[in-house]
Amino acid sequence: MERKATIADVAKKVGVSKTTISRYLNGNYEFMSQETRQRIEQVIKELDYAPNSAARTLKSQKSKLVGVVVNSLRYQIGAQTVTQINSVCAQNGYGTVVCCSNDDPAKEEQAIQLCLNQQVDGLVLIPCHETAEPYLALCKRNIPVVICTRQLQDWPYGSVYVKHDELIANMLQHLKEQGFEKVCFLQDVDNFHKKWMGDVFAQWAEKLFGMQRNESVALVGREELGVAEAVEQFLREYPDQKKALFAVNTHTLFLTLKEVEQHGLRMPEDIGVCGYDAVGWSELVAPGISSIRQPMDRMGRAAGEKIIEAILQGRMSEGKQALSGTLTFRRSTQLSRLRHKQ
Repeated sequence: MERKATIADVAKKVGVSKTTISRYLNGNYEFMSQETRQRIEQVIKELDYAPNSAARTLKSQKSKLVGVVVNSLRYQIGAQTVTQINSVCAQNGYGTVVCCSNDDPAKEEQAIQLCLNQQVDGLVLIPCHETAEPYLALCKRNIPVVICTRQLQDWPYGSVYVKHDELIANMLQHLKEQGFEKVCFLQDVDNFHKKWMGDVFAQWAEKLFGMQRNESVALVGREELGVAEAVEQFLREYPDQKKALFAVNTHTLFLTLKEVEQHGLRMPEDIGVCGYDAVGWSELVAPGISSIRQPMDRMGRAAGEKIIEAILQGRMSEGKQALSGTLTFRRSTQLSRLRHKQ
């Protein structure tokens, strides 16, 4: 039987102490150079080293931990999802190891490795990569994985996501019915998920409003200046047409409303405004903002249930679960209401 690599084997090949390897495995990089970290990572892969790998084969030695790697905890979306995953795990006697990738593939890899070092029994991931390949490698090691909030077309195991294509299409159809002639999607970052949302928006903007992608989608970043420039350009390019702005998330929607106020624009007379709102404050902002609400509590609970079920049954996760969000049309986009009054 082939001997499993030990921490001593890794330390010897890297040329450092076992203590340094242990610090790396526990995510303690404070006094470790980037070169050393990369060398340790390389040797671990070469030797196929896994901490206490023999313990994994013993049911009594399960870690009772689930790894959760999310793209961001900056906004309400991530916090809601993680809270519900943690709740389901706790109800079943499992703890969670929560890590944040910041949508950086390198940081995601480190986060996953940190979870593996803790011998997690399964993983829930909000992925950085748009293909399944990096995550299938985990499944080959008999670690069940659930993909959460984002779709990977070639992923054969369990996943939970929101039907954004349906939500975006329905909002744009509403804008068209209300008499808007030009629309603009304010996209904060250019990761594969947001790019896909922008592509869906652009397809419907072309179909309903005759606009090309470069006309209907604006990449604004997360700062106020980007939103200000995009709004200014949109207003300048279509001065005599009924226009509507669509914000990709709560933060961008907030910045958009600030710009509308600074320009002294009335909603919907001068401009329509709508977008995603994870918090629910859009109904409190005069005159009431048309919004999309994602079912993040249900998302987190469904992902938690899928990973726990897979762990308890000793198999890979199963089934794609597509969740519907909620559209609420309020006065910020109700142009036809004004016409009826006239």
